Amino acid sequence: MSTPELALAQASAEIKALQESVASLDKKLSQLLSTKLHAHETQKRQPLTAFDVLTGPSMPKSRSTAALDRLNAQSVSNSEEVAMATTRVVMHQIVLPSDTDALGICFGGQVLGWIDVCAGLAAKTVARGPCVTASVDAVHFLRPCRVGSVAIIAAMVNRTFQSSLEVGVRVEEEDMLTGARHHCCSAYLTFVSVMARPGPGRAAKPLPKIVPGTQHQREIFRAAELRRQERLVHRNKLKQDPALAAQLAESRLQPVTYREASPTLAPAIQVQTVSGKKHGVSPDFTLAHMTQLIMPQHANSLGITFGGQVMRWMEQCAYIAASRVGRGGHLLTGSMDSIVFTQPTRVGDVMYITAQVPSFLSLALHLVRSQVCFFVVFNLYN
Repeated sequence: MSTPELALAQASAEIKALQESVASLDKKLSQLLSTKLHAHETQKRQPLTAFDVLTGPSMPKSRSTAALDRLNAQSVSNSEEVAMATTRVVMHQIVLPSDTDALGICFGGQVLGWIDVCAGLAAKTVARGPCVTASVDAVHFLRPCRVGSVAIIAAMVNRTFQSSLEVGVRVEEEDMLTGARHHCCSAYLTFVSVMARPGPGRAAKPLPKIVPGTQHQREIFRAAELRRQERLVHRNKLKQDPALAAQLAESRLQPVTYREASPTLAPAIQVQTVSGKKHGVSPDFTLAHMTQLIMPQHANSLGITFGGQVMRWMEQCAYIAASRVGRGGHLLTGSMDSIVFTQPTRVGDVMYITAQVPSFLSLALHLVRSQVCFFVVFNLYN
């Protein structure tokens, strides 16, 4: 090989080595920049949890770092906003023969129980903690659910307040053979978050703010505040008017154990006609009594009785009382006035339920002043 060719080969080898060196340096620089950018973005998103990025999640944290993480979590919770649409909970329940009466129509108390459970799930999901039923607004049963159909219960949190939240529920029946759906009833329930109030060794955990996303949801959001104001006005009216509160207390039925010289079993009522008209019946002859021992399956994780379970027992007792004057026909629960749970009942407690028919309204039986730890009126249609 001549001298010029040897010099050209050496120059080519040096250029190739230089190119490889530059490529290696460029690769290392790119990796370094990528690592720095990732660390910067992570620190920007989670300024108080950079310890995890540096040491890994499996490394033990110091007390100061854990305190910063708790402070960061608390600040995020305090300013949390939840879209209204994401609070929706939907349940599908097959209406079984055990849920229905002799004509295959689902008991209203069973539907109320499903409503309470579905609404409670929506409330607990938003509150991130246990919730208890505080009140239920009036419920009107527009159409019954029949055996073999599917009851669809949809609940959504309409608005949150300081420690309470309102949940709206809609119940529809779906025919499994035709797929047709019908609106059965709707309800508004108020729940109280247990964690929203301070307790022993813990601070209050505020409820997140519900953010409506559509015009329809904004209307629901505004209406929830109006309903809350109506409830507060009614409650304050009773507090400011002792005479009215005393009158309501006197009108409430007492359990059979508190009735002096009262027979345990009332005489049976039979339908009789006098001159083509049915004879009058004293309301005392329609009294029905139930005694229930609250078992663990009747209560939530805190040992407090489900509101839906209480309403189910109440409807059963009301049905018995109404049947004593509705002989010869079939009874359906038509509506239920608002319920206010004044105090909770727990596992191991004994619950006394009393029902009575005080009056008739044309084709309707105006039923019941049933006192457990609240006041309620049922309407059953014959």
